[in-house]
Amino acid sequence: MKFEVGNKVLFKKDNQKGIVIKVNSPYMFTVLTDDGFEIMVSIDNLVKVVSGSDKINSYGTFFFSKDSEVPLRKPQKNQKRRNTLKVDLHIELLSDNYHYLDNFEIVQIQINECYKSIEKALNSDIYKLEIIHGIGEGVLRNEVHAILRKYNLRFYLSKDGGATEIFL
Repeated sequence: MKFEVGNKVLFKKDNQKGIVIKVNSPYMFTVLTDDGFEIMVSIDNLVKVVSGSDKINSYGTFFFSKDSEVPLRKPQKNQKRRNTLKVDLHIELLSDNYHYLDNFEIVQIQINECYKSIEKALNSDIYKLEIIHGIGEGVLRNEVHAILRKYNLRFYLSKDGGATEIFL
């Protein structure tokens, strides 16, 4: 690129611009910056500004300058949802008059509570659902696992076998 006296130039490494006022050699120029300083600069550090290309949109909309005054937005890390819902299906906690219920009615109350808690977890920002069904004979545990299979949810039995964990 050929530079002449009077050309507008941009500095490649600095956020400055100026006008060529003297050609010292084919590779060195004296530039008067916008700040009023005269600087000797190598041709490798300059870019000639062609008329009409000195607008910011001449270089496209995704032009990046390291010295730009607009702070760049840092991408946010994906944060896992930390909400956990624990549901205890022990009948003592679900009904006051459980002494008068037979086993079928008790299991139905517990299953209904299980359905409600699964629906609540699926329709909110719950990350983990823990259903406490107790150890017992395994009737309620088998019913809970059958419900979770209907919803196609992956579940894990806790260490002691008294609870099932579901990661949504």
